[in-house]
Amino acid sequence: MLMFDTILENGRHGNEQALMRLYDLCCNAVYNVAYNIVLNAEDAEEITHDAILAAFSVLGTFQGTEKAFVAWVKKIATNKSIDKYRRESKNPVIVELNENVNEDENFYPNPNLDPNFSDDENCSINKIKCALSTLPEGYRIVITLRLLEEMEYEDIAKTLNISESGVRSQYSRGIEKLREKIRDEG
Repeated sequence: MLMFDTILENGRHGNEQALMRLYDLCCNAVYNVAYNIVLNAEDAEEITHDAILAAFSVLGTFQGTEKAFVAWVKKIATNKSIDKYRRESKNPVIVELNENVNEDENFYPNPNLDPNFSDDENCSINKIKCALSTLPEGYRIVITLRLLEEMEYEDIAKTLNISESGVRSQYSRGIEKLREKIRDEG
């Protein structure tokens, strides 16, 4: 088994086997992030291929580990997914909310860390994803980026071109709606 650095270097030189290994390394994670944003399998596949090809076109500039490579391509896919949504949507991705969220409030980066998503409620990741897909798109996208992609609020704000307080507001309100949906289904 070749080390990642060797695969990366061979990929930079156009070696097809190395490029295929790089593709295989990140394609599932990239597809998942795209699908969770656009909620359409065909669009997610197209975004996956576009993101990986975009990464391959500038492969010589990448410096990092295997994990960093996957995160880098996922970031490209996230941006492409949001761009696609913006082009095709008549509504803005996020509506800025003027109300401030209490900065001392806990925001959990993972549903397994949130006491309201405990095992006592028999809440599975699939159940969360299903309920998430029914939320208004602004909430859904912020929650997807925060919970599933574990992006920081600052990075989400930059990606969506809104204020960090707007992201926190969308996240807080979206999580509450998500909890309600899960309780209602339970």
